[in-house]
Amino acid sequence: MKKITFILAIMAVSFGFSQELVTNGDFQTGPPADPWYSGGENNPIEVVDQGGGEFVFQANVTGATDAWRVNLSQVVALSDNTSYELTFDAYTDSSTGTRPINVSLGQAAAPFAGTAPVFPTLTDTPQTFTYTFAANFDTNNGGSGSRVIFDMGDNTGFVFIDNVSLVEVVDSCNNGMMDGDETGVDCGGSCPNACPNPPSAPSTSPPNRAPADVVSVYSNAYTQAPTDGYQTFGSAVVTELDYSGNTILSVTTPDNGSGLQYQYFGTTPQYLDLSTMDNMHVDFYFEGTPTVAGTVFIVIAQYSNGTNIQKNFDVTALASNTWHEMDVAFADFDLNPGNARDEIQQVIVQVAGPDGSQVGPFYVDNLYFHNNTLGINEFEASAFKVFPNPTNNDWNISSNSEITNISVYDILGKQVLTLRPNSNEFSVDATSFNSGVYFAKIEGINGNKTIKLIKE
Repeated sequence: MKKITFILAIMAVSFGFSQELVTNGDFQTGPPADPWYSGGENNPIEVVDQGGGEFVFQANVTGATDAWRVNLSQVVALSDNTSYELTFDAYTDSSTGTRPINVSLGQAAAPFAGTAPVFPTLTDTPQTFTYTFAANFDTNNGGSGSRVIFDMGDNTGFVFIDNVSLVEVVDSCNNGMMDGDETGVDCGGSCPNACPNPPSAPSTSPPNRAPADVVSVYSNAYTQAPTDGYQTFGSAVVTELDYSGNTILSVTTPDNGSGLQYQYFGTTPQYLDLSTMDNMHVDFYFEGTPTVAGTVFIVIAQYSNGTNIQKNFDVTALASNTWHEMDVAFADFDLNPGNARDEIQQVIVQVAGPDGSQVGPFYVDNLYFHNNTLGINEFEASAFKVFPNPTNNDWNISSNSEITNISVYDILGKQVLTLRPNSNEFSVDATSFNSGVYFAKIEGINGNKTIKLIKE
């Protein structure tokens, strides 16, 4: 029977489907229609030809009894705690008019546990019914297995069933594949998960510093400090994205308050010695605007006494979907800025909102420590001028080569200005700046330079 005029569904989710579990669901092998089982008491149950070789299951219940005493079933391979979609066509005859049947999945032997039945109402017009059942019972049942069940003994009249299909439901939004109408892996389309939208490019390359002037945790620009080979990222999801050889880290924290990314640097005697370094640098990028007051913590754990040297960043105060370059002196850290830095056991980036809710994706690049001494391949001092400095109004900047980009940060590492002059000379308007110390990272076709600016 192929006619379909009505669909009834009790669950609508973005699903993918696996292989068919029912054999001979269209009854086209005709009688005896193996491997179907039908049982009844004084009620004829058979597979009949509706004409043209179109076979259907037929039962004529002449006397009402227990529902299960007149049934159609087939043993199928089910798994515990798995959802299945059952589809079938069913109808009655014009003399019966309407009648219900009981439909479920359940064990094929005692104790006959199973799903709660559903009760579609049949009419003399063929309908296609679709139901989703969760097999939350012992589907093996000591080896006897489970079955798909149509019980119909509790009402009189004809029942016709055809085109029975049972497939495992796979939630395509959580199967690690890009399928259905998704626009990314397990995201987009009808899936509730938003697709990651990573940066189109990595952050700006750091200055060319002499090896003695930098200790790198994660950066393609510098040699990474040696570790003991043990790194863990807590329960955060961390992946590495590659931009033509320049890599960045993508971090998404779970919704359980952990959200830690750890970088270990071994046990005695293999510690980081940052005693000659004055500053910490990190580039980071948030997708969208954090929905909670998220905070990024950069923590340096001092193994010898267990205290932390810590700097906190409130990312909700920063622009989203753009790289932020934070360069902070140890003297300006929030916790223990004067602690010794000669035995650093681990560097931790903690990405989590204060209420423990999920944060991310969050991208990290160029996490390193330095003493602010620039390398010989930076702009030569004789070819690079900033005046007046200090200033009340403007800083005038000039070079003997083209300057392509300048980023200005306040003493807390917050980016306050970005310009793309593409010129040898330009001015930075400082009239709206508060008095204080700023840092400008200047990039040009012949190199980069970081300078201190003072606004009076």
